[in-house]
Amino acid sequence: MAVHAQPDRTQYRLIITRRGATEVLLSTEGRLPSLDVLAGTRFAEQLVTGAREKCRLETYCLFAGGLAPSSSAAPPDRFAVMQTIHHDDPAPNGTAWTSSTAAASGGVPLPADQVVLRGALEELARKTTLAEAEPFARPGWIGNLFRWVQGQIEPLGLSLTGAFEQLNAAPSFSLLRIETTGTAVWFKAVGEPNARERAISVALGRLFPSYVPPVLGVHPVWNGWLTAEAAGPSLGASSRPEAWAGAVRALGELQIASITSTELLLESGCRDLRLDQLARQVEPFLTRTKELMAVQVKQSPRILTDSEIRFLGNRLIDALGELGECGIPDTLGHLDPNPQNIMASPNGCCFLDWAEGSVTHPFFTFEYVCEHASRAFASRDEVRETLLAAYLPLWQPLFLPDTLASALSLTPLLAVFACAANSNSGSPESFENPAFAGYFRSLARRAYREAEKLAARSDRCLS
Repeated sequence: MAVHAQPDRTQYRLIITRRGATEVLLSTEGRLPSLDVLAGTRFAEQLVTGAREKCRLETYCLFAGGLAPSSSAAPPDRFAVMQTIHHDDPAPNGTAWTSSTAAASGGVPLPADQVVLRGALEELARKTTLAEAEPFARPGWIGNLFRWVQGQIEPLGLSLTGAFEQLNAAPSFSLLRIETTGTAVWFKAVGEPNARERAISVALGRLFPSYVPPVLGVHPVWNGWLTAEAAGPSLGASSRPEAWAGAVRALGELQIASITSTELLLESGCRDLRLDQLARQVEPFLTRTKELMAVQVKQSPRILTDSEIRFLGNRLIDALGELGECGIPDTLGHLDPNPQNIMASPNGCCFLDWAEGSVTHPFFTFEYVCEHASRAFASRDEVRETLLAAYLPLWQPLFLPDTLASALSLTPLLAVFACAANSNSGSPESFENPAFAGYFRSLARRAYREAEKLAARSDRCLS
């Protein structure tokens, strides 16, 4: 009897291959192995760990996919194509290596497994012809990677040990932690829509080596780069307010150091979210908000009316103008400073994952860190005050107290808008995704609430 995955899990059939994908692993009954993958966690890591525990094989993931089911009401049949690390790994007990051609031609008795296997192997054959655009879907790429990494670390007196963790995987994207005889190294490669991250990361490593991991090598063909492992636990693993305070202090130091390098950062691929650019995004944002509110089916959460959207637009224009008058310069920013990507050690903080790197007002990134901190601590206002006490002194020698206070009063609204404006620059197809459309509406509602608070404060000051 089939065992169905829990709602927060998705079942994947594992297409485990060896010898350049000429052989595939089947049970002695001709079945494909399967694995339930937990949502919201690193996908490839679960697959590799699952294959090790369930099949006693060391593998790496090439890609995953799904086939449309026979019934429109059923979920897609999910699969993951994997390759063994070793060319001649024996089959575990209860399984056997079978010719991929024979298996796809009728060697699998269960019709559902047969359809999935044939579809997966056809997709593998198609992707293999796209080796330049999708290099990580090609069997054998990991051996080429390890040889390249060894060449990069050899001048440092290091050697690979053979141990590694594959954390994320896609045909044009890869993230691995690779162990050496010294400090571990990380290899990351990116495709669209995050292709700019390599150039940004390399530029940051050159400009601000104290705040990002050192870049040990660049693989331009794969749009990848190799870095040393950053020291310390992630900020997301810390429940100490002083660790978060240290992170925003390091953030402020990095931002102030970047003031004279904004043109170089823009040239490297950082998103242009300077105030004049954001002002040009107000009308497109309002138009998109109106369109998406009009197609919301449920009455809850609330649908913003046309007059409320116009009010929001007026407040955005006013706030952008007022923030510009403060005269605080643009700096390096980050639209998603996830605490898991901020490594906090006694020697300082290291900031990872710059796919959302930008040039914008510095206080926006501070607001995003405060938002993450509010989820980690019980008191939102108290933790914000703690972070302000660490962040603000860095700016006090540069600007008058009234100027800083005015800017900080405006940034809760404008930080949300900057995030929404960046989301609005995505492909039109993304808004056809109900989840993405819902996310955009939530940003618009949050911006409206912040606009109301700002207006209320202004009214109190005038009365």
